[in-house]
Amino acid sequence: MKLSKRILACAITAAMATSMLSACNGSTTTSGSASNAGTSQGNSSTTENSNSGNNSSTDGNGGSNGGNIVEAPSNGDTLKWLGYYDLNTDDKEIVDKFNDAGYKVETISTSSTEYFTKLAQLVASSDSPDMVRYEWQSYPHGVANNLYTSLDDYVDFDSDTWSGMKDMIENFNYGGKHYYLPYRVNPGVVLIYNQTALDDEGIKTDPLELYKEGKWTWTAWKDIMTEWCNIGDDYYGVMPTGFVAMPFIVSTGTTLIDVDGPNKQIINNMKDANVQRCQEFLSDIANQGMVNAEYTDPSTCLSATKTLFAEFGLDWGWTSAQAAAKDQDIRFVPIPRDDKADKYYTNTDTFGYLVPAGAKNIKAALKYMEICRLNEIDPELIAKSKAEMTAEHLYYPKCPECGVSTADKTIEKCPSCGAARRENKKHSAMSEDLYQIYSDLKDTTSDKFAFLFDDCFGFSTDLTNMLQQGDSEGKGCVLGGPFKFGESYTNLRDSYYGTVESFLEPYRALMQKN
Repeated sequence: MKLSKRILACAITAAMATSMLSACNGSTTTSGSASNAGTSQGNSSTTENSNSGNNSSTDGNGGSNGGNIVEAPSNGDTLKWLGYYDLNTDDKEIVDKFNDAGYKVETISTSSTEYFTKLAQLVASSDSPDMVRYEWQSYPHGVANNLYTSLDDYVDFDSDTWSGMKDMIENFNYGGKHYYLPYRVNPGVVLIYNQTALDDEGIKTDPLELYKEGKWTWTAWKDIMTEWCNIGDDYYGVMPTGFVAMPFIVSTGTTLIDVDGPNKQIINNMKDANVQRCQEFLSDIANQGMVNAEYTDPSTCLSATKTLFAEFGLDWGWTSAQAAAKDQDIRFVPIPRDDKADKYYTNTDTFGYLVPAGAKNIKAALKYMEICRLNEIDPELIAKSKAEMTAEHLYYPKCPECGVSTADKTIEKCPSCGAARRENKKHSAMSEDLYQIYSDLKDTTSDKFAFLFDDCFGFSTDLTNMLQQGDSEGKGCVLGGPFKFGESYTNLRDSYYGTVESFLEPYRALMQKN
């Protein structure tokens, strides 16, 4: 293995790191077809509204109040939605069903950057919206600052509707209460790669086959990158993105920062042996010249550079990469399993909604959430989604000749007039093998993965920047320095541990107070 290869480019910018987190945070609709909205990172959201979090009868251990459900407050048929997109257009399928149930959506517009500030202002002025979307900083930042209403009195988490998400709901337990109803699990960060490039270079090892055989480990990942990089000095094994080391740390069964809601603890695992071991492994990869620290968009990374793997959120990353390289076989595999872990741990993310503190139409908000969840678990809609994702060709609903819309996007000709329908050129067909991985990464009831959520990006913007961005070249950051530049994690840990603690201490105090 060549040891002299130098990393030539700086790390991704702060804006791109935020974009990466946005992609992980999920799309706006149940179908996943809407564009991903930017993640709000505002930090000026402290309020002492007395309506938040004082209506729960749960003991914090079961995620349920034992069936003692009370009717949620309502002030009519209008749901006030605060967002930086309009549900009426971006989530039309759900809104149509919401309308059929006798409700309508009124949008209060804000920008993604002003989201938390606007929410705090409305809550403080007793003019709260009824529903907002989940953001990275909703938990624990928003919950700690009393921006949301506990939902324990109004929702039976053991019901047929929510029982499948009970463990996920419990992940966001805050001091024994539950404020966030995630209605779906999003596949987390994966490694996307170009199988065509492997074939062209005569490399016989296929990461997808290794995964299917249960052999996709850190060691296997490093071995194939070593073989790839030995081809030439301009060959790189992996390109990290804004998530950097986080999903690899999770693969050990440990998270960097853990919010243990039931026990009212916020745990900093920077000194944990698993975190240390993972960071040293990633640092070693970088020091052997395998890491490409220059960010490239997924649409060009695997086809325009000699980089074997790219670390992206699955939905946006793979779709963009495959759509830009239709003549190549772009695949993905989960983050490799830690050789020493007792289970196959994987990072995960969720999407759903919260009810702001002081909301007057909680009933309408819960109805909207219920419709979202029922859509998510509807067998017919699941089958339709699979058919569309695996279809070789996909077509737009509206016929260009007669104007009639057809719900089945896989039909080549219009059922009404027989004209050829307009093809969606951006669509990429997912193979059955890839679709199975996609499904498994969403299925928390399966035994294939143990799902973990790292809370490290859920606090202040300054802490997030420290963890993932570093200086102007991207160096000196806890999650990125070792992985991208081979920096000593021990030195970074010792330098920043106290500073990270100073960011966490106010949240610990708020948790105890609340």
